[in-house]
Amino acid sequence: MAAGTPNLPPIYFIRHGQTDWNEQGLIQGTVETDLNATGIRQAQAVASALAHREPLLRGFDFVVSPQQRAQQTMQIICAAQPRDFASVKTEARVRELGFGIWEGKPFWELKDSPIYPADPEGHYEWRPELGESYADGVARVDGFLRGLARPTLIVAHGAVGRCIIGYVCGLPGPDLTHLPTPQGCYCVLENGRYQWFDESHQPQ
Repeated sequence: MAAGTPNLPPIYFIRHGQTDWNEQGLIQGTVETDLNATGIRQAQAVASALAHREPLLRGFDFVVSPQQRAQQTMQIICAAQPRDFASVKTEARVRELGFGIWEGKPFWELKDSPIYPADPEGHYEWRPELGESYADGVARVDGFLRGLARPTLIVAHGAVGRCIIGYVCGLPGPDLTHLPTPQGCYCVLENGRYQWFDESHQPQ
């Protein structure tokens, strides 16, 4: 992992709202899922919070994962700015990490499996069959983040969000695998640090 990226512009990161699979504890990865009623409310709450930042965000590029749950969240955010959704860049490099043969299965089953590494270093490097590791995710977002020319708001996913936050903050790989990525909140990444805020702009 890069040892810090101090020249990056400010980034706002938002994880998509809840889906039924999130609620059920199922591994989504590359599978397409829609926001559920709770997820829509979460996206609306974040959108309302970010509407109060509209003068600042007017100077930001908006980037979104190609996956449906992220697209739906971004559409709600754009409506509250307001910003033309057609101006948002869809970026494949911030799609969710692929979990291969584990997609659709419950997280507890993966974590109870003897093939799942218990140590942080192993967890960072572990690549599920037909899937991606956190190390793969960091490599994937490297070029995207280095190419940012302006402050950027990103709507994406939990695991790739850890890769983005860990990369921007120069965290060792094993440290990023358990970073919080709450739904219904937004994360400000600036000067090599990150801070999550709730819908009332209170630090988390």
